[in-house]
Amino acid sequence: MNFSSNVQSLVNRRGQAATLRKKSSGTYDPTTGSLGSVTNTDYTIKAYFAEYSLSEINNDSILMGDRKVLIAPKDTSGNSVPEPDNEDQILGVGDTVVIKRVQSIYNSDTLVCYICQVRE
Repeated sequence: MNFSSNVQSLVNRRGQAATLRKKSSGTYDPTTGSLGSVTNTDYTIKAYFAEYSLSEINNDSILMGDRKVLIAPKDTSGNSVPEPDNEDQILGVGDTVVIKRVQSIYNSDTLVCYICQVRE
């Protein structure tokens, strides 16, 4: 079994149902000088939560209490999930966390998963 199969198996077997909430602000209105209302788009995903090791926590970019979440690039219906952005949320698994950083993992040209650093 190769790396991408291992990651996909981990997310599919050990991952839990969750919601990726992508936030997008409205368009800029030059008359009022403000952005329109924020809209949310939800995706039902499988997410595998893991703790950072003590050696990874540097209290600069990775803080005590941060976790990493592996997300498959497809939702539970088999549709592509857009790449998560900073400040998007993951809901479920007992709480709501905010994405602070995203790393896309590829095997050759195939997207395998997103690894998200999240914080409560």
